[in-house]
Amino acid sequence: MTTDLVDLPPRFGMERSAFDKIGSRPAGELRLASTVILVRDAADGAEVFLLERAGEMAFAGGVSVFPGGGLDATDREALTEGLVDDAAADAAATTWATSAEGAAALLACAVRETFEETGVMLADVRPAEGVRERLVAREIGLRDVAERLAVDRLRPWARWITPEGMPRRYDTAFFLTTVPEGQEPDGATTEAVGAGWCAPARALREWEEGRRALMPPTWAVLTELAEAGDSADELLAAASRRRPRPVTPQFRPGDDRVGLAVPPHAFGTSSGAGQ
Repeated sequence: MTTDLVDLPPRFGMERSAFDKIGSRPAGELRLASTVILVRDAADGAEVFLLERAGEMAFAGGVSVFPGGGLDATDREALTEGLVDDAAADAAATTWATSAEGAAALLACAVRETFEETGVMLADVRPAEGVRERLVAREIGLRDVAERLAVDRLRPWARWITPEGMPRRYDTAFFLTTVPEGQEPDGATTEAVGAGWCAPARALREWEEGRRALMPPTWAVLTELAEAGDSADELLAAASRRRPRPVTPQFRPGDDRVGLAVPPHAFGTSSGAGQ
């Protein structure tokens, strides 16, 4: 291990033959995405909402993930349509090192994906019955659901970028928020076969015991959350101090296996908190 990289657990590696097979495919285009960490207080501390993706999904099948997904065309219109105000877009642009339009798109994507996958709407509106299904089917857009999104509820947590050379790549902004009063996530999406609240430490323990599958970004974020606080308020406060720096895992080829390593700022306060 070099001084400027931290090796991830060996389980995240792969056989050299599988790595060579992946490397023979065309590299995928980098796609922007948003992921939302829903948190709540429970009797034993803070919990997060996790979806178990269906095993037949082309990407991350059978893996536990936070709600989220890639940007679509309507997300990119969030600023011009007034779904995100100028001040919020400008602030987010500084956080995510992008344009106001790009930041507004990330925020809109976070709201839309959370609604589509959990039924939780981060806006001052309670959508009518059937609206969620129509949004998923792209019969309507977010502008048809709400006039203004409650993006002030979204706090930045992390930014992970899929390694170069992979056939499916994402540049993902991780946000953290609590569920608005009177709402409860349900995980009723065709992309998942299960969903529920779980303490970060418990999710990590289940992963260690082989009872839960995780991807490196989710594992790393859960590791940070388990150490960042015992309540939703503590996690929100921690998120308010963060300025996520991009984390791009690097492959570590060996004779028989290929491992993954990340820069130290992928964990804890070294990820840019207070900077």
